[in-house]
Amino acid sequence: MKTLLRTLPLAVLLWLVQSASVFAVDDVAATKHNLASTQPTAGNIRTADTAFVCGFCHSPHTEAGGPAPLWNRTSPTGPYTMYTSATMDMTAAASPASISLACLSCHDGTVAFDQLINGAGSGGYNAGGASQGWAFTDGTSAVANTMPAGVTNLGTNLTGDHPISVTYDPTADTAFVALATVQASSVQLYGGSEDQVECASCHNPHEATNPTFLRVAIDTLCTTCHIK
Repeated sequence: MKTLLRTLPLAVLLWLVQSASVFAVDDVAATKHNLASTQPTAGNIRTADTAFVCGFCHSPHTEAGGPAPLWNRTSPTGPYTMYTSATMDMTAAASPASISLACLSCHDGTVAFDQLINGAGSGGYNAGGASQGWAFTDGTSAVANTMPAGVTNLGTNLTGDHPISVTYDPTADTAFVALATVQASSVQLYGGSEDQVECASCHNPHEATNPTFLRVAIDTLCTTCHIK
């Protein structure tokens, strides 16, 4: 092993170190996004019917494509009312795209937590997704299998939320930080050109070191993109 490491180019070694540090902090099992029986925190929603943490969103064998890698959930259909503003000069999509659609499959409150494409066990595959019939609890009493009312249930009217599925383009609005600077930050942009602002640009669904799954501490998050 030591011989192998000595022969690797410096750039590869740096990538390995960086990757190890990134994946080491991701611990979805310790967050509210763990809906399985292994959920460690009292008051968080979970089911006693499965211990498979990742299966609520991903499956090693599922449909091709989807809004996120190996996506295992039924995608919501909307229709959505998107954020609009007379002062917004960047281009926004007509409906949520990319990873934002994945987030909304729970957070718009229209799709059940257990509405999965590839269910547990043999014969559980359904291309359109199907309910697994699992019961959910908050650790004390039974709860519904969809996002409860409150701030985490965004609904389909997104006009009161930060715009998503927006092409980040500081040439269209000079009150924003340069694209390359944002790409090099902890904020994540999506798409083939790495210029799409989505829900997961600010939130890391796998890690809750910062409150509300933020990728960057709230006191610096906004100024990562906005010049203020």
